[in-house]
Amino acid sequence: MEHLSKGEPTGFEDQPPQAGLFKVLARYVPYFRNPQHVLVFKLDCLLLTWTFIAGILKEMDQSATAQAYVSGMKESLNLYGNELINFNTLFSVGYAIGLIPGQLIQTKVRPSIFLPFCEISWGILVTCIAQAPNAKTIYALRVLLGLFSAVFWPTAVSMIFNWYTPAELAKRIAFFNVSDAAGGMFLSALQAALYTNMNGVHGIAGWQWLFIVSGTITIGQGLLGLVIIPDSPLLTRAIWLTDTEKRLARKRMADFGANTSNMIPTKVVVQKLRKLIFHPVTYFFLAAFALQAWANRANSFFTLYLKALEDSSGNLRFSTYQVNVIPMGGYALQILINLGLNALSDWKHWRWQISVAPALLLGIVLSVLSAWPSDWRVIMTFYFLTYATNAGSPSLLAWMAELLKKEPEARSIIVALTVTIVYIGHATIPIRVWRTSDSPRYPIGFPLATAFIFSSIFVQLGMLWWGRRNTQLARYGYDASNVSARLDEESSEPTEK
Repeated sequence: MEHLSKGEPTGFEDQPPQAGLFKVLARYVPYFRNPQHVLVFKLDCLLLTWTFIAGILKEMDQSATAQAYVSGMKESLNLYGNELINFNTLFSVGYAIGLIPGQLIQTKVRPSIFLPFCEISWGILVTCIAQAPNAKTIYALRVLLGLFSAVFWPTAVSMIFNWYTPAELAKRIAFFNVSDAAGGMFLSALQAALYTNMNGVHGIAGWQWLFIVSGTITIGQGLLGLVIIPDSPLLTRAIWLTDTEKRLARKRMADFGANTSNMIPTKVVVQKLRKLIFHPVTYFFLAAFALQAWANRANSFFTLYLKALEDSSGNLRFSTYQVNVIPMGGYALQILINLGLNALSDWKHWRWQISVAPALLLGIVLSVLSAWPSDWRVIMTFYFLTYATNAGSPSLLAWMAELLKKEPEARSIIVALTVTIVYIGHATIPIRVWRTSDSPRYPIGFPLATAFIFSSIFVQLGMLWWGRRNTQLARYGYDASNVSARLDEESSEPTEK
């Protein structure tokens, strides 16, 4: 169990900052007289901002291949087959292989060391793609990129779980989660600028500059992570937190009844793995999240639709510049809807409601795209709506975190296991379902995505039913069954008169 160490002073959570910049600010800004506000402000400015920027760079680096493909890479490297699908598939294979080992390593190695190492390695590999002479070289690089990338997302989510309380959780996950949309938005603008201003500079094509710029920034961001990443409240040695703030962070989570991550023996890890493998919440969350993620894959091919769209004369309707810029509107919509709905999730504690509602809307949108209306304006409208419906996963993650608040290692491993399944699907499903040759109508892809999202809704309702019948999980963790059995025995014993 997590608790404050004996001998630690009490009442520190009510004392205003006693030193440094925030002591001065507290004189003029009443908000900073509350030490909890100072702690959360620091976490938001450093931890959350770092994960957000890192997420932007991850999305940029991951999406750069597709963006480069429509901006000259296809013609430069003679990629006229299914190479783009293969690039994504091989990345997903590497990602799926690295997810669970990456989380298990962090039960022995601090995230503040291991994650920056992976980030820096990732950035170096991204820059190498710029000089790849053919598709086979990119295939090898994409597998390695998947391996190093696998550590980031589950670790970032785990750190947010470890530092924020329920009233703060969903909107922080949403803020981190929209980094992929912000990354896609920034990538579109960056590629449009590079294509216009850098194409041919020093003999390097615009699409090559995209990999060079993205990879270089990622290396710098990884170096910053060595200082910013605070591990967990139990382990932290972050130089930007005072000793009082570290104690306060532990107390905040203890008051909520949550345990936070620690270095644990291999024997304990094995025991937790056995329990989570047979626990219903593992499979409720895994199925709900994976099915939703596979359904949200539908808008990944929007740029291909734009690139191929022709007018009545048979001419391309949009230029390369426009193909890069148009999706920015969808990304902006995704960011606004994500932050708004998940702030509501925290305020009203509407976890399942905010998780299910966007999924239901996505089901309707995908049903329309499955029918493939004849008017391209209608198709464009519903393609844009797919961005608005990608808002439920932060509340789903917060919901799972609250059910398993006593099991921090299990939370991390379940997230990693779930994302592994997601990427196995991303690696295999597109080969048959989202084939480039089926673009833009995807007669198998859209109907299957529709089935996925409605199945996810059904599973989430099942998790809601199970959670209401098993409230002891949040109180006692995986030991809930043992505690319930002991309480039943005690209640069945005859009372002495």
